[in-house]
Amino acid sequence: MMRLVLVGTSHHHAPIELREQVALDPRDAQALAARLSEGGREAVCLSTCNRTELYVAAGEAEQPEKDAVAALASLEPDVEPALYRLHDRAAAHHLFRVAAGLDSLVPGDGEILGQVRLAYELGTAGPFLDRVFRQALHTGRKVRAQTAIGESPAS
Repeated sequence: MMRLVLVGTSHHHAPIELREQVALDPRDAQALAARLSEGGREAVCLSTCNRTELYVAAGEAEQPEKDAVAALASLEPDVEPALYRLHDRAAAHHLFRVAAGLDSLVPGDGEILGQVRLAYELGTAGPFLDRVFRQALHTGRKVRAQTAIGESPAS
C-alpha cells in the first residue's frame, strides 16, 4: 500500500530569508523530485516564494519522510526546525487547501493553482500522486469557480 508524505516549509513556519534558501526554480524542483522518486517512489516538489513542499508517495516499508527532510536540509541545514510533516489524509487535505488558495499568504492567491499544476507536470508522479494532484487541481478550480475567493484583494 502506498503512503503519502509531505515535508515542507512555508510562510507560516519560516521567515522569508529562510524560505529563499530552499526556494527552487522549476528545473531544480524537477531534479529534486526525480532524486526522491528513485526506487519506485513518486515525488512532486512544489516550490514558490512562500513555500517549498515535497510530496512523496512510497510503500510502507520505505522512509520517504527521512529522505525528504534530508533533501530540504541539504539545501539549507537551518531549515530543519521549520519543516512540517504531514501524512496520508492530512497531507492530501493540505494540498487541496494549497491548490484552492486557502493556505496562501494572501487568501485566494490566483497564482497558486498554476504553480501546483506546474509542479505536478514537472514532478515524477506515478498513479498514486497523479490521482491526488488531479483531485487537488479539480478542487482548486471548483473553489475558485464557486466562491468569491480571490475576487477582491485582502486589505
